[in-house]
Amino acid sequence: MPSKQFIPPLPDVVPERDSRVVRCYEEHLDGLGLCGGKTGLLTSTARHIAVWLSINEAGLDTFDVRLLDRFMRHECRCPGQRRTGRRPDPRYRSFAIRFLRHLLETGRAEVPPEIKAGGHLAMRYRDFLEERGYARSVIGLSGNLCRHFIVWLYLSDIPLADADERVRRRFLAHDCACAHPGFLDRPTGFVGSTASGSMLRHFAAFLVDRNVVPAPKAPQSHTERWEHLDAFLHWLRRHRGLRDSSIERYERRIRTLLPALGDDPETYDAARVRNAILNRLETASREQVGGEASAFRMYLRFLGSNGLCRPELVHAVPTIPRLRGESLPRHVGQDDIERMIATCDLTTPMGMRDRAALLLLARLALRAGDVSGLHLDDIDWDRAVIRVSGKSRREAELPLPQDVGDALRDYILKARPRSDERKVFLRIRAPHLPLKRNSISTSIVSRAIKRAGVRGVGPASSHLFRRSAATNLLRDGAPLEAIGTLLRHNSPDATAIYARVDVRMLRELVQPWPFEGEVR
Repeated sequence: MPSKQFIPPLPDVVPERDSRVVRCYEEHLDGLGLCGGKTGLLTSTARHIAVWLSINEAGLDTFDVRLLDRFMRHECRCPGQRRTGRRPDPRYRSFAIRFLRHLLETGRAEVPPEIKAGGHLAMRYRDFLEERGYARSVIGLSGNLCRHFIVWLYLSDIPLADADERVRRRFLAHDCACAHPGFLDRPTGFVGSTASGSMLRHFAAFLVDRNVVPAPKAPQSHTERWEHLDAFLHWLRRHRGLRDSSIERYERRIRTLLPALGDDPETYDAARVRNAILNRLETASREQVGGEASAFRMYLRFLGSNGLCRPELVHAVPTIPRLRGESLPRHVGQDDIERMIATCDLTTPMGMRDRAALLLLARLALRAGDVSGLHLDDIDWDRAVIRVSGKSRREAELPLPQDVGDALRDYILKARPRSDERKVFLRIRAPHLPLKRNSISTSIVSRAIKRAGVRGVGPASSHLFRRSAATNLLRDGAPLEAIGTLLRHNSPDATAIYARVDVRMLRELVQPWPFEGEVR
């Protein structure tokens, strides 16, 4: 025989005002045509809630998800309940949520202001994602996660303004029982996955941009300011025209040495400067220390020219010997270059974008920064030239080959996402931000190398195309001066490194090794 369904007994005392609300709820359930047992369970849950609220000196008009959570956790000693001393039956949560939905729909209860405000922000965030071109599936998942976060904050009594990274980690690890009628259906199977964490960080950044949440404090190690270093970095940007990436490299290298020297250049002496750099050899490679010494040498020149230290201290910076030319430039043949370019799938927007970028690297020997920094206005279609800004922001005009121009035209007209951004190369997936310099090497070039099956080229780098272009031109008989012009080198020494890869020329210069005892 089927087991008899448990129906909790009705409480002995129910406030008259709340009793009328419960009777209206019972009539509403009867109108839905539910079976008697189901109606009894739902009605008895509503009356239990009314009694519990009355004991806690609250009315049904104050009932919300936070009180619902407290109701589900209370040790029940309500009049008329058989389960005295125990928590309510777990089934009560869905029954209680259904009752709360009825109260909200009939205007007998209100959505908490915190949930309302959070809901408005979630809608604005949804519009923000739509404007940025995110897929509908991503927008739906992000919206549900944001509403979940807002409800959890309210249940945890945490203001949205205090939702820092520590609070977000707590949310991603919580044992979920969150729900809110009409706002959030209870999430099923929620775990603090990597995707959820990423979505939540984007929502947090959105809130920071709108001053809803304070910006996170910088780590203590990065808050220490060096007065003269800041002036030096400003000088590099304004008077030397260095890019932000180069300035960050100078700052990182000099900051490594400043703790041992201090920020008062008047206290520097030759022994102190020399020892600070030589001591770094105990914990860093010669190449790394050599870069730090070079950066600090320029820093001392800046200080000396401004009368902040003795100018002769520049000579106290030791030269860290490094072998030059111990390895040949990594390169591949022209056939491998063409095969990598041909692997791009021109039926997809990503393939059209990647082919245009690879052709710029292969035909014009551009650097990754030149490609990522290319603007729409830099392409002169009438004159068939493009303007690039190389190191130290030196602008140059380069001819636009036919195949490169065709690839750029097809990408811009058929595959480039619609955006107000003026840079040519954008991310295909939302948000359609400009491609960074590292993305050229780590994404576009590495995928092309893998698809073409090219081996023995070492770590993927956009410079592989630049070096291969120089090497292949040299082997075809082009003079070093012409190659230096293509590569936009300031010094012939920078181009001379490629002379070592021309084996045929070296064979003409090599002298026979003398036999033993032969006079040379």
